[in-house]
Amino acid sequence: MLFGLPSDNFPFPNPDQLQQWHQGIKDANRNNIFCCCRACGYEWMDSKFDVTCIKCSSKDVESISSWQFPDD
Repeated sequence: MLFGLPSDNFPFPNPDQLQQWHQGIKDANRNNIFCCCRACGYEWMDSKFDVTCIKCSSKDVESISSWQFPDD
């Protein structure tokens, strides 16, 4: 069992495939995380989730992976 899932239900049969999946998510997030400061309303694109607003230095920032949403 891995992460509480029976091995026959785990979508990655080996650790290398799981690592490739994680790397794909990191690559997709590169410059594709929409950030919006809840304090001042400033919006920008970033590559990290845990960011500080560059306008007002607030740490109250909402971060969303924009690649998850369709363009239309």
